[in-house]
Amino acid sequence: MASTWVWRGSYDRLEKVEANREKKHLSGERNGQPLHAESWTEVKPGDAVLAWTQNRSIDANRFKGAWVLNLKGHHASSLPYAEKERIWRRAGLSGGSPLDSERLFRVCIIHLEPVELQRIDASGKAMQGKPLLQGNAGAWPDDPALRRVVRTAVAALYALGLDIGEAEVGLGGDGRTAVRDAWPMLRDTRQEAAVLRRFAAWHAAAGAGAVDRQLLIGADPEFVLVTPEGKIASASRFFGAGVGGAAGTDALLVGRRLLYPVAELRPEPAEDPAALAANVRRLLLRAAERISDPALRWAAGAMPVPGLALGGHIHLSGAPLTSRLLRLLDSYAAFPLALVEDPAGRARRPRYGMLGDFRLQPHGGFEYRTLPSWLVSPAAAKAAFALALLCAREEHNLTYIPALDERYMEAYYSGDRTELAGCLDQAAGQLGATTSYAAYASYIEPLLDAARRGMTWDESADLRVKWRMPH
Repeated sequence: MASTWVWRGSYDRLEKVEANREKKHLSGERNGQPLHAESWTEVKPGDAVLAWTQNRSIDANRFKGAWVLNLKGHHASSLPYAEKERIWRRAGLSGGSPLDSERLFRVCIIHLEPVELQRIDASGKAMQGKPLLQGNAGAWPDDPALRRVVRTAVAALYALGLDIGEAEVGLGGDGRTAVRDAWPMLRDTRQEAAVLRRFAAWHAAAGAGAVDRQLLIGADPEFVLVTPEGKIASASRFFGAGVGGAAGTDALLVGRRLLYPVAELRPEPAEDPAALAANVRRLLLRAAERISDPALRWAAGAMPVPGLALGGHIHLSGAPLTSRLLRLLDSYAAFPLALVEDPAGRARRPRYGMLGDFRLQPHGGFEYRTLPSWLVSPAAAKAAFALALLCAREEHNLTYIPALDERYMEAYYSGDRTELAGCLDQAAGQLGATTSYAAYASYIEPLLDAARRGMTWDESADLRVKWRMPH
């Protein structure tokens, strides 16, 4: 069973967290030393190590195959506020017009989940009122506005390279949110023991359950119909409004009007890239039966029409959602696709394409929402599927994570291909060294080769050509 450890700055005195509530567990220190201390050599592959100090950086290389959380805690704690604000502005989490009738909230986050949500005043003091998180810690609020507050807090910490911490988030009267501050760890030490125990129990259960789970990949890629004059033909003309069925439309709020200009496919999930691509093509052919206008161009990519961003969301089930897996998907799927996307796709970010963007799904899996619409070609689609599956299968063996490197995060958001390509060879080397790579190499290598040669997809092309569809 996977264990959870707390590192407080000493490699000879790691604290093992007891997940079993029946076992006595005291979190903390006595005379400057952790209780239940053991050497770092006791940490096994698959274990989790929580860096629980802001005083020094942890050496993750000591913990081969383990998952180190708050790897950048020391770095984030020393960042000037102006630098944190720049990072958040880059990811679309702050800036813009001021929020009207702003209310402030403090959110405590432990690995992508809220453990406390409080309304606070301008001085940061908690305001009296009913609890905003109902039930157990980790349950997201039902109120849509408060869910946006929590989502912003998670994203603010993630952008700083953190997995554990607190964030202060402003909520405007119009429902917009903006991060105001964030920091590693929890300021209320009274929460520590319960929070650590809860995480340890989740980590142990997730590791045990993953052994027998079937790994499936699904998707909901978008495309748009373009007239010969370059205008958008609303997909609702052919599919109706709403999201029912295997092919439908996605909503877009324009002013106060809810429009449905974008077509969306919802193929059946599959176990391998070729099978999912076949399911996608099957739906494209079915969509063609409903789109009667032969003059329309079917376009995909990141932003094939100025101002209209498209997504190629990927669904994974059978793999526990972890911040580490999200950063691997950023590093090994989002970064390579950014290297081959049409230059116009840069305009999609940061409103869309934010690193680490995810949604939990009712089926128990999660949706990774960062990628552009890879429907531009079967090759791009299968590469995206293969990279996502490989990241899920090799989560503990891929140790190189360029999405934690400020150079590459900045290059991704700014569209600097030259800088972003600097991580490609080492990433490719890590992929090639995994045991799963042989099964996916034929899908991945064409994408990596195109990225090395500086090739990009053409968003002005009709996607039906590459998918070998009659038109």
